Amino acid sequence: MVKEKAYAKINLFLDVLGKREDGFHNIETIMVPIDLYDSIELTVQEAPQVEVTSNIPITDVPEENLVHKVAIFMIEKFKITKGLKIHIVKRIPIAAGLAGGSADAAATLRGINKVFRLKLSNEQLAEMGELFGSDIPHCIYNKPCIARGKGEQLMFLKQTCKWPILIVTPKIQVSTKTVFQSVNMDEVINRKITKMSNAIYNRNYDLAVRELYNALEPFTFKLFPEVKALKEALDRENADGILMSGSGPSIVVFSQNKKDLQEISKKYQEKNNVILTKIN
Repeated sequence: MVKEKAYAKINLFLDVLGKREDGFHNIETIMVPIDLYDSIELTVQEAPQVEVTSNIPITDVPEENLVHKVAIFMIEKFKITKGLKIHIVKRIPIAAGLAGGSADAAATLRGINKVFRLKLSNEQLAEMGELFGSDIPHCIYNKPCIARGKGEQLMFLKQTCKWPILIVTPKIQVSTKTVFQSVNMDEVINRKITKMSNAIYNRNYDLAVRELYNALEPFTFKLFPEVKALKEALDRENADGILMSGSGPSIVVFSQNKKDLQEISKKYQEKNNVILTKIN
């Protein structure tokens, strides 16, 4: 058996630059891994099939799970004659803007590479992962990075900042595709990424919380008013900074005082999924 940790991510900065001919959008974002992860367990079986199980339901049809898709792809691509039993222990909220599905797929790619001794580099795994999701390349490496293109073009940041955060996720699921389909480029306010990247490089917390930005917020808020209401409520808690991650609905609260985050978490844990963690 091989075990892999599938780390979630948050976006500290996310700008939408324009729609592409392939229907996707060009973005510019800063993604950082956080200390929240799913566990992926891979066991080789003689029968040439893939079985995916999990501690909670993830998809209505198991074959639609990204983990199943990438496992089948790898077995066929490398003509592997054996099968796999893959068990997922979910801790990352589903469809929450935290790349939980992408993280699971990336961990599965890394795990298959180990269990079948394929000797593939992270770069090769990222190229294959990109076929299934734009966040998967980042999740292969689990490093702070600037991502461009659809999110697959990575430039790694040398510094990391282990700042405490509180993640508050309402009990709804938000489709990234649906949010991007609602984006009106005439309404997007573009911002420069350089101040945030400098803040991370210099570990300048005060500058980082001032430069938190997500161009998708207005579009998610139109589709899901409850996410807007949650952010507005959390904004009244006087934390250092607050931002929606990805396409939502997770709201990330920043404070260097863990006790403050713990007090905030108590107020919101009844109706939301609340996780106190840190940037990894």
